[in-house]
Amino acid sequence: MNRLKDTLIVFALLALFFVVPQSSCERVSSSYTEIEPIMVHENGMAYVSMNECASCHADIVEQHLQTSHFNTSSLSDFSDQLELFVEGVNEVQLADQSVGEFVFEEGVGRQRWYERGASVPILDEPMEITIGSGHRGQSFLFWNEQSLYQHQGSLINARDQWINSPGYPSRMIGKRPIFPRCLECHASYAKQEHSTLARPSNTYVNREVLFGMQCQVCHGEAIDHVRHHRQHPEDLEAQYILKYSDLTQKQRIDACALCHSGTRAAKWDADARNFVPAFSFQVGDDLDAFFEPDKIDEKALQEVDIHANQVKLLMSSKCFQESEGMDCATCHDPHAQERGNYKKFSAKCISCHAAPKHSTATLNTTDANFEDCASCHMPFYESKAMQLELDVNALTPVRIRNHLIAVYPNKS
Repeated sequence: MNRLKDTLIVFALLALFFVVPQSSCERVSSSYTEIEPIMVHENGMAYVSMNECASCHADIVEQHLQTSHFNTSSLSDFSDQLELFVEGVNEVQLADQSVGEFVFEEGVGRQRWYERGASVPILDEPMEITIGSGHRGQSFLFWNEQSLYQHQGSLINARDQWINSPGYPSRMIGKRPIFPRCLECHASYAKQEHSTLARPSNTYVNREVLFGMQCQVCHGEAIDHVRHHRQHPEDLEAQYILKYSDLTQKQRIDACALCHSGTRAAKWDADARNFVPAFSFQVGDDLDAFFEPDKIDEKALQEVDIHANQVKLLMSSKCFQESEGMDCATCHDPHAQERGNYKKFSAKCISCHAAPKHSTATLNTTDANFEDCASCHMPFYESKAMQLELDVNALTPVRIRNHLIAVYPNKS
């Protein structure tokens, strides 16, 4: 009897050894636990957890977790921002004298909106989802059953100031629906209910939203890739995954242009009698098949708003037009948080412009800083589209770096 018991214990220990996932590709056994998708796209693509990616690409994933792309949406957490809810700084007054109050109760941040002179709020909802990485500002969403709405109050992080959300009039609206097209550039995927031209929907099946820009947004479906390399750790050539080196220049640019080429109108699908739904485009597709073409010509270039259409501005630059194969990743590492690293970006410039020639007049009138090329050649401009109500009924434009690389007279 004891021998049988000992034998069963040995088999149990062996079973544990073979089913526990390993922490790196080198140690993965040929016996492995089946990977379960965390969400499935309407087109059938299965999303896997980023933990699966980190098992082999830990350093890259760790870097990506610090980027604005990944942190563009998340579940709200105000545990280290309690100073925002102190009386005296936790209110916003609009032009119609309605008031927004921001409170932190039982571990949850809430917005309460009061009509003029009222003591009872007409809207009292939690801030459940945060939109924005926090570099400039953040807006907040809440659920009403399975429908998603934006709060009227937003946060300017640099000033620790609550404001009327961009795009809202200076009077109490309270909330506005968040449609899938809004989420397309702030989440990896959201499972939407069917929308029509006559009745767009802000309702999402089982509240399924995959927050942040995760690995598969750019690298495509990864479940077969993970399966293969878990079962064949000796195979060091990436299999069953999208490789950027295999994409054309246009395909690489389209991957970024989905969110960085302005508010292009979605294509009309005559067969479905509806617009092409959000989250339809996948990296490697032709973006022009999903959105109306960007018809901006050179004459209209000066009217392109600096806020969103960075791709059009870049592609209009001589730097782009006279370079072979240039794309966004020529200068940007999408896996790393590079904001403010002017020396690194300037090194990219100098890799092509090894001996930049500045005129005597330029050297006499500007501080030609070879460790910060962008200050002169990609200066900040004020956005016409993105403006903030920092004071009641007074709009302040956001300053954003121009991606039209050029020689600018006395810009900084």
